[in-house]
Amino acid sequence: MSTAFWTMTDANTGVPIYAGTALNLAPTRANANVIFANANVAQAFSEAVGVYGVDTQEASNTQVTPAATKMAHAGWVQRTAGMGPVLSISANAGAFGTNSFVTFSNGGTGNTAANATVAVAQNGAVLSITINTGGLYLTTPTAVPVSGNAAFTVTMGGRANRTQYETLVAAGSITGNGAVII
Repeated sequence: MSTAFWTMTDANTGVPIYAGTALNLAPTRANANVIFANANVAQAFSEAVGVYGVDTQEASNTQVTPAATKMAHAGWVQRTAGMGPVLSISANAGAFGTNSFVTFSNGGTGNTAANATVAVAQNGAVLSITINTGGLYLTTPTAVPVSGNAAFTVTMGGRANRTQYETLVAAGSITGNGAVII
């Protein structure tokens, strides 16, 4: 019995079977099912890869999905979101605080959060911020001091804040209403 390479139904069973090869997975139906509408991070590859069935309305209407302006065509679309570490942190002029750690939140962590310490002078003025571990994030995380008035500017490295959309199978129509591409 032969298996179709894909169907035009917006469901995990319609995903092109070769879609998993983006994560070095064998081109099987089971592996294709795994990345259907996936936004989870593939830690080993420092990216999140998902495949979505996109109908013409989703591909052209930013009220349905903000990604609409980034897609070339309706059909099966692969979304790849890169990741990267925190490269540097700087504090605003006149920042005060205590010798402490920086708290990181949001950013879509890849199971590895950044860790940084703040060093201050005797009067509490921020002298330096040292990154102990850069972590791994999809987008720039929010960094806040444990105490004080510092506002941090975070610079990311790698492929953080980069999302690519690739049309795997262009189609004039696709049926069903699976997950909306993000």
